[in-house]
Amino acid sequence: MQSLERIQQNSREINRLLAQINALVQERHASPAQRAAWQAACEDFYARYDSLCFPGGAAMLERVRSGDPDAVEAAVQFLLADPYHFRSGYLKERLWRWLAHLPLGAGARQRLERAALAYLQRRICREFWAMCKAIPRIAGASFWREAAAQAWPAHGAASTPVAQRALLLLAHGASVQAGALARQRFYLSC
Repeated sequence: MQSLERIQQNSREINRLLAQINALVQERHASPAQRAAWQAACEDFYARYDSLCFPGGAAMLERVRSGDPDAVEAAVQFLLADPYHFRSGYLKERLWRWLAHLPLGAGARQRLERAALAYLQRRICREFWAMCKAIPRIAGASFWREAAAQAWPAHGAASTPVAQRALLLLAHGASVQAGALARQRFYLSC
């Protein structure tokens, strides 16, 4: 099993490989040597992407859907590490959807709750909504108390971005319709 730090290192490596491609793409038509360098960078990226993007690669990712314990653990670790690289948002979105329908142990549930609460601390991106839909199937009462505490902090600053994201999460926890309505209002306000 890969550690959170190893997942982050792999993400940084994907970003480095992609930056190398982006740096070479502008000059690829200048000479055959520069085109060859760009092609080599592309080949290196595509050859290594599968093993770097998810612990165990695409084969392990496919095993998540069937509920394989090792694959589920890799998915939980991936969501906890929360890497940011090419196509990682799509991957996290799928993992949240899949994990919501799998039997999970208490430890996996608690770590997914921690990962979900971490989403409240950063801006909303595509996987936030998948997490909001999945977490009601996963989380326990203590998670919802913590989310409510973030939505209505003791110091009364309920208009902070964290509190607003927590309110969106709580709306999804209330019902599918309430969550959809909250998401629609959020997009209209943007």
